[in-house]
Amino acid sequence: MAFEVPPLPYDYNALEPHIDEQTMRVHHDKHHQAYVDNANKALEGTQWADQPVEVVLTILDELPDDKQATVRNNAGGHANHSFFWEIMRPDGGGEPSGSLAEAISSTFGGLDALKTAVNDAGVKRFGSGWTWLIHGDPTTSRPGGTSSTGTPSSSGSRARADGSSVRTEFDRVDWSVQRGGGLSPPP
Repeated sequence: MAFEVPPLPYDYNALEPHIDEQTMRVHHDKHHQAYVDNANKALEGTQWADQPVEVVLTILDELPDDKQATVRNNAGGHANHSFFWEIMRPDGGGEPSGSLAEAISSTFGGLDALKTAVNDAGVKRFGSGWTWLIHGDPTTSRPGGTSSTGTPSSSGSRARADGSSVRTEFDRVDWSVQRGGGLSPPP
């Protein structure tokens, strides 16, 4: 089955005042749809056309050379935006708990220090991009950045909160959401 933009799990204006309705509409209906359309077009007629995005992103080197960049950029943009819609919540925010909270405390000294580290990583990213919290064991939790279409798919890492290089939206993050191995299929 070809990639599809998932419906938002909330109204377009549900994240206001942090993210306004117009921004959500443009990013969901236009930007995300463009990533999906371009990825589907690049994969059309290939053996990977019906694979989940999480699989496609792990086999990029198996694609023909002339398709790798297009698929990486567009399937990556699709995966990142799908994850972003899932982790943002109108009633999100607050503080993480459990092993994630422990890792943040032991690695960064607390949530405020993590926010500073994530914001710093985002600001240092040239152009647009994502800042991810990569959560492994408490000794390897770290903020990391990718391009606008890169994904945190390093082996064994779990992506938790993210934000753009311009702003982070800690006030709406659902800290309970994670993806194993960098990415995993939605439940």
